[in-house]
Amino acid sequence: MVLNLKKYSLNLIILMAVLFVLHFMVYRAVPGFLSISIKMVFEIYSFLILLNLVHFIALKWLFKKWAKHAGLLFTALSLLKMGICILYLWPYMLSATSSLPVVLNFMVVYFATLVFEVVFIVKNMLNSTS
Repeated sequence: MVLNLKKYSLNLIILMAVLFVLHFMVYRAVPGFLSISIKMVFEIYSFLILLNLVHFIALKWLFKKWAKHAGLLFTALSLLKMGICILYLWPYMLSATSSLPVVLNFMVVYFATLVFEVVFIVKNMLNSTS
């Protein structure tokens, strides 16, 4: 299986830029709706871009070593990524102020990147087997 880091990175950056613009437009259109700072939104996007790139690089390396176990490796690394996301959100969930806006904003972007990642990897896996 050939996983192209340049193609993945470019598509991830484009997706995140489109999501950020949409997020920013909602933030400006309905200021009280999101109730988090734009700095926090930028921090969420930066964290998820970095996490997804590290995840993809680790997948690429592991797929080269153990191609037979690609599904298991993807699942294991995805669970590890989810654990890291929970650790990232933990201080916000324990804070005295309302953490729901931060968690909701984070989860929307996280699920969008998760769908993108699954589609990208499965598409590449299917193309490499045919």
